[in-house]
Amino acid sequence: MAATNFELKEYQKITLDRFASYLRGTTDDGANVAFYKATNMPFRSAPAVAEGTPYVCLRVPTGGGKTLLAAYSIGIAAREYLTAANPMVLWLVPSTAILDQTVDALKTEGHPYRAALAKDFNRNFTVMTKTEALAMSRADATGGAVVIVSTIQSFRREDDSGKENPEGLKVYDDAGALMDHFANLTEEQAGPLETVEGTNRPIASMANLLRLHRPMVIVDEAHNSRSDLSFRTLARFTPSLILELTATPQTDHVPARGKHASNILYSVSAAELKAEEMIKMPIRLTTDGDWVKTVGAALDSQRMLEEAAKAEEQETGEYIRPIVLFQAQSALATDPHRLTWQKIEKHLTDDQRIPKEQIAVHTGPRKDLDAISDIRDPKCPVRYIITVSKLKEGWDCPFAYVLCSVADQVSPVAVEQILGRILRMPQAKRKRRDALNQSYAYIVSRSFDDTAQQLRNGLIEGAGFNKMEADDIIAPQQNMGFDAAADETGHESDPLPDDSAAPSSVVAAIEKLPPSVKTRVSFNPETRTITYKGPMTRESRNILHLGLAAVPQVGKAIDKLYAKSNNFQTSAADDEDKPPFIVPMLGFRKQGELQLFSQEHFLDLPWRLDECDVVDITNRFSVADSSRTGTINVSDQGKVEINFVKQLQGQLAGVIKEPTWTLPRLANWIDAGIIHPDITKPSAVVFISRAIDALIASGLALDVLARNKYDLRKALGQFIKDLRGERETSQYSALFTANTADFATTADLSMIFDEQSYAPNRPYSGGTVFNKHYFSLLGDFDSGEECDCAIYLDRHEKVRYWVRNVDRKKSSFWLQLPHAKFYPDFVAMLTDGRILVVEYKGQHLYDAEAVKRQIGAVWADARNGEGLFCMPTARDFELINRTIG
Repeated sequence: MAATNFELKEYQKITLDRFASYLRGTTDDGANVAFYKATNMPFRSAPAVAEGTPYVCLRVPTGGGKTLLAAYSIGIAAREYLTAANPMVLWLVPSTAILDQTVDALKTEGHPYRAALAKDFNRNFTVMTKTEALAMSRADATGGAVVIVSTIQSFRREDDSGKENPEGLKVYDDAGALMDHFANLTEEQAGPLETVEGTNRPIASMANLLRLHRPMVIVDEAHNSRSDLSFRTLARFTPSLILELTATPQTDHVPARGKHASNILYSVSAAELKAEEMIKMPIRLTTDGDWVKTVGAALDSQRMLEEAAKAEEQETGEYIRPIVLFQAQSALATDPHRLTWQKIEKHLTDDQRIPKEQIAVHTGPRKDLDAISDIRDPKCPVRYIITVSKLKEGWDCPFAYVLCSVADQVSPVAVEQILGRILRMPQAKRKRRDALNQSYAYIVSRSFDDTAQQLRNGLIEGAGFNKMEADDIIAPQQNMGFDAAADETGHESDPLPDDSAAPSSVVAAIEKLPPSVKTRVSFNPETRTITYKGPMTRESRNILHLGLAAVPQVGKAIDKLYAKSNNFQTSAADDEDKPPFIVPMLGFRKQGELQLFSQEHFLDLPWRLDECDVVDITNRFSVADSSRTGTINVSDQGKVEINFVKQLQGQLAGVIKEPTWTLPRLANWIDAGIIHPDITKPSAVVFISRAIDALIASGLALDVLARNKYDLRKALGQFIKDLRGERETSQYSALFTANTADFATTADLSMIFDEQSYAPNRPYSGGTVFNKHYFSLLGDFDSGEECDCAIYLDRHEKVRYWVRNVDRKKSSFWLQLPHAKFYPDFVAMLTDGRILVVEYKGQHLYDAEAVKRQIGAVWADARNGEGLFCMPTARDFELINRTIG
């Protein structure tokens, strides 16, 4: 099968970059200090695991692709930390169902998970279950990367009650199939291994095999594996590092009560998932105390969503079959009135006349989903799924759009297990019809506000959303009081755009609405306006969104009509009439064409690295510890200092018998581990070979260089990076000296700040209320000087709107620097239409940022007075006022 062309999302790239950066930091600083530098938070060692073991968590909300990140993390760890081409990985999942799903994906050619491994290991990797690993050959263990996927339960000697676990004991038993792994071990290698009682022979067990190879441990859904027993189990394998992935990491740290907080290295926000079109937001909530009405409303929404899906398919070719998830009540012998799955199924088939083949039950004795190989197949008729507490583990279908719960309560657990299933966006791509970009919840409840709060709590505790994001996703709105006469008052919408739809199609869509809504709605073809009689309820608003989903650009008109009919006030941040926030980017004229200014305008590619001098490599590289076994010293303060990383790398290197190295082979091996898209391979290999020759001439033998090849590759990689930086800076400066007249801006090279794609990593949760931020959500700064700068902008009389410009987002404003892109802190729209760009810098950093001030000034000059740039420091916010004038 052809290789899969799978592009990581921006937030996934950032998450993996943070992981790689942390692992690089552990080499020099250790796990503790490196974590503090990366997060400014204290590091907590994993219980029972060796001191110094890197132990970090990547927090990714439901729908964010945790498994894909896990697959990519293996190559990163091998390259940046383990310095091993053949790492052993223990990948732990929470259930057998997810185990089967993960193994199948990792073994399937062309699947993104397998492609992630192939990117770093080509075909030199093996994916195994625990059963397969119990018969692993030595060639498999040493010939390439080995990924063992299992549940943590199947590795435990005992269960939670302390009784022996027969399945887990297999991991620790002597196995003839594994004997070859323990032949000819050195004393250092055999020392940590468990031995047969009364002898010095290592037990030929899988546990000992893992100890020998110091596995990287990946814990998927890590919030399920927090017990002391789980950590003691991991400690038995002497892991090289532990990576947790979960939407809801443990944050309370009370070891005395068995609560051990995760070290959260990076958190992905729901806004980032929305911006990357991964999830369906917002969740439109409707509540009613009558379960029959609630079920009927959910069925209406499914039918109207299916109409929208058919219209979408006609335009784009994408097939979607919207599915409703029904949450029934569990049966109780003492309560015959419970709304069990049997009653819900009977209501659907008998009262609603829904064909049986369109209904799947998955709870108790019924496991209909097990018989469905692919629910997304157009031939599959299922449109309704009934469950009680949870669906089939590992079940994931983006066709699930509607949750209908008759349980009269929505717990955080229910949200995690069911509501999370309706959030995933089909094909991770926004649809043309807004109705298909949202999720729908119909809950039997007499209190909308209480239910909305329960849903928000569940999104936080179960699906891993930030509190402020959850508030934004499901926002309860207060009903206003109206007298009987008000029920007959007609409220007219804004005119629909001329190109939105033919009047006949709008009339036809209204005719298909449920009678309770259709009798209140009319459409005037001449004015192209919709009239709604009386105050519009939330349920009616949702039905209109669904029923008119096939009409382009109708969503905003309905929302404004909803607010108008209820006499609601809208804040400035939610003002639909606010002007578009358009910011011209900096262009550079090349061969008569104005192009977006980027590195290609001052760097000639490819770069002839082979023409650079290699002599400095003798100053950059030395063999500090040829044994590579690490050291344990006691400091003057009596503290034990363990060089964990060097010790680990030495142990891993000792497991593999090195081949005979030649200079060309070593040069090619080093080149393969250094990413250099701006240099051809022949040029890079020539440079590396000359550098190796220089080291040999300085007195280092080739076999010594080969034994220290990972350190040598690191030194050469940094050498090439430094040379690249010198080249970029030199040519960047030369361009500004000779070509200042070629910079300009134009409307064709502009970016637009958009609600859908705006994605702060950390939503702001401080106490200050901002009134002029262009979006209701803002983030990526805390209290301090930068926040004070934002307050100054928000209160400035000449600032109409402003935006916190989020770093490293494709939807943000940026300017090109010699080595990277510069994302200024704030962009403001002034009342006179000018655009102000502000970068705040602490006084200790100001002098080093001259290049940013230079490119900012160039952008402002190119705007001919329509653009302004300033860089205040030391709380001199008056510079903003002086710049505006």
